[in-house]
Amino acid sequence: MPLSAALGAFAVLSLWLAVWAWRRRRPGASEALFQTLFDSSPDPTWIIEDGAFVECNAAALSCLGYSDKSLFLKSHPSRLSPETQADGEASFAKAERMMALARENGIHRFEWLHTRADGTCFPAEVTLSTLTLAGREVIHCVWRDITERKRIEADMRLASSVLEGTSEGVIITDAQGVILSVNPAFTAITGFDPSEAIGRTPRLLKSEHHDQAFYQAMWRSLSEDGQWRGEIWNRRKSGEAYLEWLSITALPGNDGIPTRYVSLFTDVTELRRKDERIHHQAYHDALTGLPNRLLLGDRLTHAIEVARREERELAVMFIDLDRFKVVNDSLGHDAGDMLLEEVARRLTACTRRSDTIARLGGDEFVVVLTGFENPAEVAEVAEKLIHTLMAPMALKGHDVNVGASIGISLFPEDGADTVTLMKNADTAMYRAKEAGRNTFRMFDRVMNSDALERLELEEALRRALERGEFELHYQPKIDLRSKRVVGAEALIRWLSPERGMVSPAQFIPLAEETGLIIRIGDWVLEEACRQLAAWEKQGLDAMKVAINVSARQFHDGGLADRVSEALLRHEVDPARLEIELTESTVMSDPDNAVRQLLRLREIGITVSIDDFGTGYSSLSSLKSLPLGTIKIDQSFVRRVDTDSDNSAIVAAIVGLAGALGMSTVAEGVETREEEALLEQYDCAVVQGFRYAKAMPAAEFEAWVGAAAETMGASSPLVLAGLDPAIHGR
Repeated sequence: MPLSAALGAFAVLSLWLAVWAWRRRRPGASEALFQTLFDSSPDPTWIIEDGAFVECNAAALSCLGYSDKSLFLKSHPSRLSPETQADGEASFAKAERMMALARENGIHRFEWLHTRADGTCFPAEVTLSTLTLAGREVIHCVWRDITERKRIEADMRLASSVLEGTSEGVIITDAQGVILSVNPAFTAITGFDPSEAIGRTPRLLKSEHHDQAFYQAMWRSLSEDGQWRGEIWNRRKSGEAYLEWLSITALPGNDGIPTRYVSLFTDVTELRRKDERIHHQAYHDALTGLPNRLLLGDRLTHAIEVARREERELAVMFIDLDRFKVVNDSLGHDAGDMLLEEVARRLTACTRRSDTIARLGGDEFVVVLTGFENPAEVAEVAEKLIHTLMAPMALKGHDVNVGASIGISLFPEDGADTVTLMKNADTAMYRAKEAGRNTFRMFDRVMNSDALERLELEEALRRALERGEFELHYQPKIDLRSKRVVGAEALIRWLSPERGMVSPAQFIPLAEETGLIIRIGDWVLEEACRQLAAWEKQGLDAMKVAINVSARQFHDGGLADRVSEALLRHEVDPARLEIELTESTVMSDPDNAVRQLLRLREIGITVSIDDFGTGYSSLSSLKSLPLGTIKIDQSFVRRVDTDSDNSAIVAAIVGLAGALGMSTVAEGVETREEEALLEQYDCAVVQGFRYAKAMPAAEFEAWVGAAAETMGASSPLVLAGLDPAIHGR
């Protein structure tokens, strides 16, 4: 029974006992006593007779907000109520029914909605009891405003609903830690039913992952602060350990001493696993699982601090695979990924757990070695790594051999910080590649100066493009049959104000590596077309110019469009421009090469393959390529008249070109004997110091004019029996 209902029943009972006692002592005075008790009752109290109010006390007037009871006496009880009750029944009908039940049973208790004088409603608990006053049968009515009780009950229902519906587990214990209540989420998380948990303590979830000090700290926090929050490992009914985020709050009684403890917890095991996976992905290479650049930086920094404190050395080994691109291009990227995974496994097998192995990206790896006594041990590890990486790897049915070039820097002699050590190891690695690959090099100061020189050269190269420090020199091409100049090869030259004439062998590889070769190649194309247009105005309209195109330019995809645009811009006939590509450029991706070459042929551009015989082309691939000319490399032309091997190779290349419908150009011709033999083999065109070196445009024009005048030819492009004095040798 609710407390308010009990109090109401007690009030009625007390009133009856008082009346009964008064009647026994002073018969006839009971009505006076009743009136006294009626008027002084703190609860709103009414007398109902014949279905109407006939009397009320002061508490009733106060509760309803009326000043004079005459305003509603002799009226039906439903008058002080809304038209209908909370259950939808009409107030008048329900009031009649409630009074009938009271008369039938002697007493009846129920809830009712009343209306105050200001029109507001409030819920009340009503007790109706029948009694006889002055010989008349009446109903004694007592109200109790239960607004606050209703609010508390609603709050409790809401709290219960939340408790039942929340995804957080809830445990309520008494002051001694005995479980009094749990919610459904508790069972869902732990596997324990309420019947298995209530009456026991939370120790049934203990996982043994924490020591006694952990729990002592928890209870100390509860005692001092009234709460504890943190992560804790507990165990499910199945025996599985899980991680939960737990919050415990002490609920104090009136004396401030805790009487209840409420624990809320959430299973965060999977969340922690996801966090660990995210953290791992952020600091590890997705393919190999090795530490990435970020984690390498952290570990190397820590290793340097330890080495400095312990006055020991450490080594940074920069590893670059030697033939990775070949595998990737020939067998596909999936094979390349398999290769990198195998390299990671081999590196891990060759090093200690205390060492760090990282993948920076592509085919670059780094190993950080610690705990060695002298650099000789580092060299032994480098040799071991090179040896294991040289062993064949089975990839997609192929036994693939790759090697590695390793550069090594040492702390503290080669650098005192992460950036310096990495930079110097990288520099040493490039020196290892220059030494022939499959080897290692220790960093030294000379390398550093070379690296600085390379950096300065790169900066100067960028400035050269902006300042216009490049120019094209032209080397004549001679038709051996007619002795006519049929064209020229345009060769780039860099005249630096600070460095003087810089060799192409020095800056072209750097331009390739940095990507500047694209901009340089575009400049060469533009300048060659401009010069062809200028020569046409001077009457040299039969001149054909060949320009060299790098691998990056050719595979860029937009070469044909840029060539077409340059020709249109300068109004040059496409037949007067030739493009030279190295054999390795064309054969590195034959399918793409065919697409690019066909596009160039559509424009009207002739394409020749340069340095033929030095690469790895096959006849089946060569015959499918739309090429116009094969250039015989100067290494075969040199001493062709005295070297039988060179002679045989040149004869074979000329024959092959003829069979495929291509012309030939022999480069690097220097002697009359070489020229004679090439003519005998029916080589069409030659170039080299036998005729002229590469010259600036103005000098080239003068050379052509002087040669024609000396020979007495009618055409300035006719040459015969050239003398070294003419071509400047």
